[in-house]
Amino acid sequence: MLKHPFGIYNFPVKSYDSDQNGRLTLQTLFHFLQECAWNNARMNDFGYEYLEKENTYWVLSRVLVQINEYPEWKDEISIKTWPKGADGYFALRDFLIFKDDKVIGRATTSWLILDRETKRPRRLENFNFIHQNFLNESAIDKKPDKINLNTSLAELDRRKVYPSDLDVNKHVNNATYVRWMLDAYFSNHSKLISEFEINFLSELLMHDEFTVFESYTNEELFYILKTNQDKEVCKARLIASK
Repeated sequence: MLKHPFGIYNFPVKSYDSDQNGRLTLQTLFHFLQECAWNNARMNDFGYEYLEKENTYWVLSRVLVQINEYPEWKDEISIKTWPKGADGYFALRDFLIFKDDKVIGRATTSWLILDRETKRPRRLENFNFIHQNFLNESAIDKKPDKINLNTSLAELDRRKVYPSDLDVNKHVNNATYVRWMLDAYFSNHSKLISEFEINFLSELLMHDEFTVFESYTNEELFYILKTNQDKEVCKARLIASK
């Protein structure tokens, strides 16, 4: 059994965590979720330091977030997180987001362990921690899925990676990809996002250049980042609030 089956972490919503309307930004929420995951993994002895000794590191691969209510500047939220075991190469982790003891959001995530040298996924069964008993509880009754785009794409923006976009692993942090996609979305749309799903497919490094594309169906919008060599970096699917 895990020493700490779940963790609960509190976050005050600061002014710099908020958008121009005083609401928590989705990219900041991704920072919060990542911080919760890192802390709970460390408490259970499979965090950053543990994997560093194995010449590996955690990578967030897929995320599905559902938001009922956006917290605002000066609010305080609590996030409960717990690991759920494995599904093939993916380690699963869920989150519940609370404000005043009410659930205002949910998230389910899939993570990979990558080899630092080859950048290839490592099999989870080779790590002792994955053989423990995990909580049989889900925040969302489905796993983050593979996002497929079958419609035409419209080019929205071209960008370049700068030093401030990099994290401790020297690649672009997952929340930065989310920010780039939100910039594209809110440049043309005003409604809040009630559901956001993203697949991280490859990494961007310093000075890489990329393009943001948009596509849509009747109810969903899709965003994709591609390098100048037409390599897919990440895909997102979102649903706007009614």
